[in-house]
Amino acid sequence: MRVKLSYTVSAEDVLKEAAKLIGLQAEDMQRAVTLYQEVQQELHGGADSENSVVNIHRAQEMVAEFREALFSVDRRLGEVAEIINGYDDYLRTARDTTDVPDVHSSPTEEAPTAEAADIVEEPELFGAD
Repeated sequence: MRVKLSYTVSAEDVLKEAAKLIGLQAEDMQRAVTLYQEVQQELHGGADSENSVVNIHRAQEMVAEFREALFSVDRRLGEVAEIINGYDDYLRTARDTTDVPDVHSSPTEEAPTAEAADIVEEPELFGAD
C-alpha cells in the first residue's frame, strides 16, 4: 500500500529537495540498467550464446523485474514533475502579485527605445543658478 507524504521546506529549497527525491531512486535506476543488459544477454542464450539454451522462465522473471524497476523510477519522476510544476506555479503567482524577480531564469534587459535614445538629460546641478 502506498501513502502520500507531505512536508514543508523553504521555497528556495524546493528544487534541491526534488533532486534528493530523484537521488533516492538510484538503486532502482542502477538495477534497471543492469537488467537492461542482462535480459538481452539471457535472450541471446546467456554468456556463451553459441552453445546455450535460453532460459525462458528466467527471461520472463528478468523482464518483470526490469519493468518493476522502471515503474518505480517513473512513478518517482512523476512525483518530482508535480513538485516542479507546483513550484513553477508558485513562482508565477508570486511574481504576478509582488513583482518578485524570477530567481531561476537569467535576467533580460530591455533594449532602449528610439524615443529614449533621443532624450538627453542634463545633469542636475545643485546650488547652481
